[in-house]
Amino acid sequence: MAEEKTFKLEIITPNEVVLSKDVLSITAPGAEGSFGILANHAPFMTSLDKGELKIKEPGQVNPLIIDINKGFLEVLNNKVVVLVDKVKTEDQE
Repeated sequence: MAEEKTFKLEIITPNEVVLSKDVLSITAPGAEGSFGILANHAPFMTSLDKGELKIKEPGQVNPLIIDINKGFLEVLNNKVVVLVDKVKTEDQE
């Protein structure tokens, strides 16, 4: 089987870098509706609404789900940076 293409994802709050890893895809709650990102996506920047950020990691069947507040997302050079005030992961419930 061919190796799956990944890209770097960073989720940053004012207090910490919450996540920094290579991922296969993400689905984000955009201000205009949900959207997905795969490796080698075209550059863009957008605002995010409060909702679930779904992250597909290599070797994992179920996505990692992180609840985010409103923020911003930038895609540039096969890297996605998510800037938000606050996050809540599944294991924080």
